[in-house]
This record gives sequence, C-alpha cells and structure tokens, in this order.
Amino acid sequence: MKKILILNGSFCEKPIIEKAKEMGYYVVTTGNAPGLIGHQSADEYIPCDYSDKEAILELVKDNEIEGIVSCANDFGVLTASYVAEQMGWKGHDTYEHALMMHHKDKFKQYCFEHDIPSPHSHIFTDVESALEYSEVCEYPIIVKANDLTGGKGIKMADTSEEAEEAVRNAFDWSRDKHILIEPYISGTQHSICVFLINKKVAVSSSCKCYSFTNPYLIQAETFPSCEMTDEIRGELENIIEKMALDLDLADGILNLQFILKDQKPYIIEMMRRCFGNEALLPYTMVTGFDWSEAYIKAALGLDCSSVKRAKPFKNYCGHFGLMPYKNGILESYHIPSHIDSHIFKKTVMLQPGDTIKNCFNERIVYLYYEYASSEEMNRQVSRFSDSILVEIE
Repeated sequence: MKKILILNGSFCEKPIIEKAKEMGYYVVTTGNAPGLIGHQSADEYIPCDYSDKEAILELVKDNEIEGIVSCANDFGVLTASYVAEQMGWKGHDTYEHALMMHHKDKFKQYCFEHDIPSPHSHIFTDVESALEYSEVCEYPIIVKANDLTGGKGIKMADTSEEAEEAVRNAFDWSRDKHILIEPYISGTQHSICVFLINKKVAVSSSCKCYSFTNPYLIQAETFPSCEMTDEIRGELENIIEKMALDLDLADGILNLQFILKDQKPYIIEMMRRCFGNEALLPYTMVTGFDWSEAYIKAALGLDCSSVKRAKPFKNYCGHFGLMPYKNGILESYHIPSHIDSHIFKKTVMLQPGDTIKNCFNERIVYLYYEYASSEEMNRQVSRFSDSILVEIE
C-alpha cells in the first residue's frame, strides 16, 4: 500500500482521510492535536506541527511517505507545496506560487498587476505607517491580517479611531506582521469553486455566503449561488484559467471568494485546498463530481480525468454552523421541525456541558440541508440563527 501523509485530522479532513483509505492508501495523519476525530480514521498518527514545513519534510523522509495532501488550512497548503517541491513530487504548485496565492498581500498585488477586479490593498509592515495612512484614507475600510483564515485578524472601520483598533488587532494576529488596508465594499458575498484539469475548468459550482454571529466568518453557504449569472461565472472562470496558465497551476481545487456589488464581482480571497466547513460535501451534491477523490488524486499527481461524474444528487443544498451567542456552559439547543425536516447530515461539535470559550469562532453543530428551491432555501437559511434556540449557562 502506498503510504501518504494527510496534514491534520479534524472533522474537515475526516472525509478526505476516509476517501483515501477507500482508494487503497495507507494514511498517516499529523498535527498538534492528537484528539481530533479525523486521526481515529487514519492508519497511523505522527504528532508534528503541520505549519512547520521543515519538520514535516523530515517526517516524510523518516517515515517513507510517498505523497502529501493538504488540510483545510492555508498553512497546510504552503507546507504541502514546499515538501512536494523538495521531494520532486507532482501534484502541487510551486512553493513560490503557493505563497503568493495564500498570503493576502502577495495575492492582492497580483490582482492589481493583472487587472483582476479586486479591492486595491495597501500593505503595511509597521503600526506607525498603517496609522498614518488611516488618517488620510477614504472610509469605510477593512483591515486584515495577512496570513490567517476564518475571519481572524479582520475588522472594519468607519473612522480613524476605529482604524487604530483594527490596525493593532491585525498586527497582533498576523504571524508575519504584514497587514492590509483596503476599501470596504458593501454587497453580497459568494464563492466560485472550480476543479482544474490541465489548466482548464473541468467542474464549476458556486455558493452564497452568510455571516451572522461573526461578520468576518462565514457561518452558512447555499449551493448554488442564487445570484450567479452565466455572465459572472464566465468572467470568473476566464480569470481562473488565465491565472492557471500564467502560474502553471497543478490540477486541483481553486476557490475564489468575492463580493458582488451592482452585478460586478470583486475578488477578496482565494484558496487551493479543501474547506473548513466540509463544503466539499455540498459541492459534490450539486455537481455529481467526487471532489474528495479528485482532491486526493490531484495532490498525488495522478490523472483526474477519470474521476466519476454522476447526475447531481441534490439541486439545492448547503451547510450552516450553529454558533453560540455568548461564552459559558452549553446547556442545550433545539432545532425546530421546519428546519430539521430538511437536514440530511449533522456534525456535532459541542455537547451539553461543554465549555464555550470563543463564541465568535466556535460551532455547536454543523447542519447540512436540502430544499426544493433556491428561493425557499435562502429565505429559511437567513433565519436559522433566530429560529434555533440555544441555551447557555
């Protein structure tokens, strides 16, 4: 059996781990948290910080690993690209290009240089320069830590006083101490996710994103996006294919997050990895394409054209992460029948009696749902947070 390494072992990587074993691989997982549920599905767990690229390279060499698959985290993408490059493995972008795409400052500069529609960012490496700019810039602005995901290190500001707090927050969070300040664009948030094969879009889908409890953290997505027109999809897919040629991108996932304003997309983020909310499941449901199998094959440098494509399993579906409204002890939560009747999968994250320490980032349960129409789905999902009763001591 070919031995492969999958970085991390959370519930997000669990489907990837199980799919890889189903495909006949001996799966080794790693990470700093041995209690994560995904490790239980692996053949072997070896503790190591997956963001430490040199340590992971040594792990690979010492354990006769023959391939590497990234986790649902940008640091995992960077490590996987670095290790693959050092080992001479196919299936990953160059480390230089992975850094460019997953560090906000480099990616936004690339967008600016290639006339890709995106809010123009100003990049800072010290607090004083950022604060000087905040005195003369046009508001509102959004301030972001350069190298993090999941809404960490992000704040919006309407005044220079708010900007100072946002700037210091971003620098506190950023590992490389780079931050971005860019115009805040008001609109609806969406993603387009494609699977590239030979630098062409082989499969494409989209979703609309909702942020309820934390304005900078996606809490729900509905598939496909109800506002994605053929014209918008065509524009974004054209951008992706040009990028794939320019950067000589490997086969695999490429996801663009964008703000839609006046029917014009403004790209704000990009990813070349699986997702922290298990979004490959709804993407598989609405396309009939096995994204998990293709993700593994691509990472191992295999031909992805043979991945099965079936009729879509569901027309309209999505996910919702139920978040607590405050810190404390979770007592209970109740999902009303008009929501529960649409749920086809639940992933429980917290049990009654568990302690909530960060209500702006933790989820109680992930719900995966389906509806008969896009209109009904988006109408209902936009009310989920108000409809589900959560009791916290």
